[in-house]
Amino acid sequence: MRINVPDLDDLYLLVTIARTGSIGQASTELMLAQPSASRRVAALERALKVSLLHRGARGSTLTPAGRVVVDWALTLLRAAEDFRHSVDALSRQRNSSLRAAASMTIAEHYAPSWLAQLRYESPDTAVSLSVGNSSDVMDLVESGQVEVGLIEAPQARPSLRHHQIGLDRLAVAVSPSHPWSAQPMIAAADLAKTPLLVRELGSGTRDTLDRAMSSAGYQVKPSLELASNTALKSAAIAGMGPVVLAAIALADDFESGALVEVEVSDLALSRPLTIVWKEATSLAQEAVGLFLKAARNDRRTRPPATSNSEMPPNDL
Repeated sequence: MRINVPDLDDLYLLVTIARTGSIGQASTELMLAQPSASRRVAALERALKVSLLHRGARGSTLTPAGRVVVDWALTLLRAAEDFRHSVDALSRQRNSSLRAAASMTIAEHYAPSWLAQLRYESPDTAVSLSVGNSSDVMDLVESGQVEVGLIEAPQARPSLRHHQIGLDRLAVAVSPSHPWSAQPMIAAADLAKTPLLVRELGSGTRDTLDRAMSSAGYQVKPSLELASNTALKSAAIAGMGPVVLAAIALADDFESGALVEVEVSDLALSRPLTIVWKEATSLAQEAVGLFLKAARNDRRTRPPATSNSEMPPNDL
């Protein structure tokens, strides 16, 4: 089946414009003629049927739709880079090739350092990493398309072997102008009656929030559902309402003051970080051991003192 995908070079140009703040600076960095860059952006807007940039004397700024497209473009470009690295590894005929998948939060904030340690521990192992929500990751493991998956869902599927490798937590965040920013604490009831900016169904973040609210006797009332942490944060910063995301995904915004964390008095928003696998092959066993070691050396996660999941890899 043929899928019409925008030219990756045009998407990279758009991402560069977003980062530098102007078509001119992006053209200089990419060694393009500015008129040519302008024509390519205009052609991209026509192809997508979306206005991407506000053009002014002081530079170019993204439209709201442009911010979302840039976020999606980054995901596509990362996937293309993963593809290129995977093909490179295949062409070099590495000793082994590990196929892994990770949920969005893990892929963006934890996996880079874990993969660096995995490369240090096993330099001859080529790793290809697919990214999706926790439900997507478990689908890939169940179907055998990857050997292991990294998820942040509260529960792994019964069909999969699993081991908890750390803890993560969600946080509620609002813009500094929101009334909650001046309150020392809110309750789950306040969340229940307020439209929220949330991740899509199937994500570990959404599953954790839904389960926590259900345990407290409430339901989530979404005002916006997106499969993008960055787009949801941008919406919250713009004042569209409270957002619930992984605390690690919001850390930079809390530090800069762009968003304010709101404590919830009666809601448990912690969740496990879990590695899942289907078959106890030697490659899967090695991968589980390597990821466990990497995660346990990561100070951002707190390894659980006890676990009801399967025994560590040595006992597979």
